[in-house]
Amino acid sequence: MEKRLAVLGGYTNGWQEIDDTLPEDDDAQRTLQETALASLREELSLITNSETLIVLAGSGASLGITDDLGVPCAPSMADLWNEVEKLPSFATVSGDLAPAPIAAKNLEHVLSDAQARAMLDPSDTNLATFITEAEDIVWSKCSFIDDHSELGSHELFLRKVARRSTRLQRAQIFTTNYDLAFESAARRTRFNVIDGFGFGGRDFDGGSFDLDYVRRLPNEPLALDPSVFHLLKLHGSVDWTAVEGGVQKVFGGAKPPEPVLIYPSATKYQLSYRQPYLEFMSRFQIALRQPDVGLIVVGFGFNDDHLSAPIEAALRSNIGLRAVFVSFGARDPKRAKSMDWIEQLITKGDRRLTILETTFDEFVRVMPEAPAREERDAHVDRVSPGVRGLDEGSSVQPRASYRPHLSG
Repeated sequence: MEKRLAVLGGYTNGWQEIDDTLPEDDDAQRTLQETALASLREELSLITNSETLIVLAGSGASLGITDDLGVPCAPSMADLWNEVEKLPSFATVSGDLAPAPIAAKNLEHVLSDAQARAMLDPSDTNLATFITEAEDIVWSKCSFIDDHSELGSHELFLRKVARRSTRLQRAQIFTTNYDLAFESAARRTRFNVIDGFGFGGRDFDGGSFDLDYVRRLPNEPLALDPSVFHLLKLHGSVDWTAVEGGVQKVFGGAKPPEPVLIYPSATKYQLSYRQPYLEFMSRFQIALRQPDVGLIVVGFGFNDDHLSAPIEAALRSNIGLRAVFVSFGARDPKRAKSMDWIEQLITKGDRRLTILETTFDEFVRVMPEAPAREERDAHVDRVSPGVRGLDEGSSVQPRASYRPHLSG
């Protein structure tokens, strides 16, 4: 994928390209770019240091992942379509499906059509076979993360957004991706993940999002651990399986007996309001309503109405929300109408919003480093010598033990 970086915000005069290859003697353009980049980083710092930090990561956040030989691993929707199109079962049912989605190679619409017809005629085994095999392809192609996956950008991203002052709310990373990129990056960087499955547990329990990690040292007060974030997988995960009464994690890389995924189809909206997705959607909407909230939307094309609608509502009603929208196709003529509307807000003077045209990898590179110690922490320590917070600047012994602690 080609390298591209352009920014539109209240601090730029229209779209500003950021080009590392400018000639040395082009001082005017270089000054404009440096000013725009500095303003961008300042804005990103304000977002990441909001009281509530929300990340919504779509498929674009995984497309840059490669194996140890540099070969891309994550499938695009076009890749999934190409595999589904090869199925013998697809050849069997294609004549009975609507021709327009097939001509457009739109997997989501083709699966929606097949599912609708299967509901009308449950006895049609050909449709049932095609749907099952297509969903199997989606699961297998999205199960690409292993010990050799290159996750440097995800690891750096966690260091920049998830290692926050413990006096701020935990960063909440919502993702529509099924893959295990964030979980694997967290393990490699020794972050603790609160994902709804308890502390190393198997069964989903939404109440575990209200628990937290603390450090307990001899002769020291309990203190929140700084390297913790919430992970909420809005469309399911390749390591989840349905069991009677709920959802469990499957360990060891084996395929779940009953995968729990919201596959690309028109049923995404309805399924998102069942458990465990209802828990995630509820927390997503509540977070967007907070008075001081930063929102990072990266690699998400605004094609899922059940996620686009809450974001648009928050942009209309929450004056305390600041947001950056990162997409490689930010200026694509075929982009979603939501992106048109957001650009219009910016051009009309909405200084809360920024659009960044780039990849996830490049976005992570330009993000500011997380501050080693927040000024607000230093101030609290100065005026309250008996209260000692634990942050990156604190002196912590490496052999701290952890235990779940109900946060207040």
